Order: sequence, then C-alpha cells, then structure tokens
Amino acid sequence: MFDFLSTKHEPNKSSSRNSCDASSNLKKVPTTPDKIDTEKKNLEAKILSLYRIAWLGIYQVHDEHGRDHATRLAELFIGAGMSSYVDKSEEEFNNRHGNNPRTYTGAESRVLNPLFMALRKNGLKNLKLFEGVSVTSLEAVIELLEAYVKEATAVNGLYHLLRELQVGLRTPTEDDEQAVLEQFIPVANQFAKRLLHLDARLKVLVSDMEDEFWNEYGAVQGREGWFVHYALFPSFTGRGKKSLMSSMKA
Repeated sequence: MFDFLSTKHEPNKSSSRNSCDASSNLKKVPTTPDKIDTEKKNLEAKILSLYRIAWLGIYQVHDEHGRDHATRLAELFIGAGMSSYVDKSEEEFNNRHGNNPRTYTGAESRVLNPLFMALRKNGLKNLKLFEGVSVTSLEAVIELLEAYVKEATAVNGLYHLLRELQVGLRTPTEDDEQAVLEQFIPVANQFAKRLLHLDARLKVLVSDMEDEFWNEYGAVQGREGWFVHYALFPSFTGRGKKSLMSSMKA
C-alpha cells in the first residue's frame, strides 16, 4: 500500500549506516509533549510541597496525628485571661430569641467563633487535581497555595500575640480581657476572613479544573479527580483513594 516502504525505494545501506552513526552522536532532543510532561511533573511536585507547608502551618500541629492549631489557639486564648470571660453578646442573643439562658465563657464565647470555625473548616482539604489538566491550571493551584502559605505565617503571628498576653498564675482581670478583645480579636477576625476567602477561591478553581477535564476527556474514569491531601497523608478509613500521583511516588 505504501510505496515508500518497498525495497525499490530502500536507501543505500552504506549511506544509511553513516547517517545512523552520525545521528547516534547527537543527544535526543526532547519533543514538545515531553517538555510539557516534565513541566507538569515539576509543578505537581511543587503543589505537594506547598500543600504540606500550608496544612501543617495553618491546620495541623506537627503531623497528621497531632492536635490542630484551632485547639492550641483556643487554649492560649483562655490562658490570656479569658477563662472567666462572660460573653454578654451571647446572653443577649439567647434572650432575644427566647432560648434557654446560658452563660458562655472562655473559648465558648462568640468572639472566638470566626477564627475557630475558619480553622476547623479545613477548607484546604477540598483541593483536588485532575489528570491531564493544563499547565496554566497547575500554575493557578500553585498561586493559590502560595497564598495559603502566607497565612501560615499569620498563624504564627496569632500565637505570638496570645503568648504575649498570657497572664501566668495571677487571677485575670477585666483589663486582661479587654487587652485580648482589643489586640487579638481584630487580628484573628481578619485572618479568618482571608482564610475563608481562600477556601472559596479554592472551590472555584477545583470546579474550573473539573470542567476542563470534562471538556477534554468527557465521562471517562478519573473525572472525579483525586484529593491532594490523601496523596500526602493517606487515609486509613478509606475516604481517599490512592491517587495516581501517590502511585507514581511510591
């Protein structure tokens, strides 16, 4: 069928041998697909690295099996003189809505809720990747993770503030409580607001990557993606399937 494969068109063997010898001395030049695959692997490795830094800096202490930063910060909040702080706003809220009166003190107070809930939401855990997504999408994930990493530095700032406000063994005073309310709470609330916004952006980005995968490959296996979290911290409960990347790293 293909005349150019017939013997009558076979090139001179000597010429062919010389050509092969010459080409063997040249290094193989990577093709464009090879370059893209290499770039994607490098970007994926960076995503894993940034995710680990962000997760351990914002949510979890030491490792996946340790306590979380939300609990640690709540302990320091109480130790800063808020152990007997009575949240009047919570009492007023209950009275207005006819609930059973209850006194909310310490870490139960509404003033700590924005920070505590933003951290306990574990929004970063929702990050998923999809096989075959573009370099542009992977770069967008990296940009988002770098923003999370910056907030890990902010968490260190929250620790520093609360440690500076610790009252030691003396009985807390209203001045101690006021210092926490004025110096710590505004900073904590701004952090919580930024973190929740990053969580929202993350969901949008994951949806965009899901659409990208669907438009490129349709209803094929892998359309559900895989969680970056479980590639780094494998789940023993079966919640997360072993990702393709984790298989590659094994």
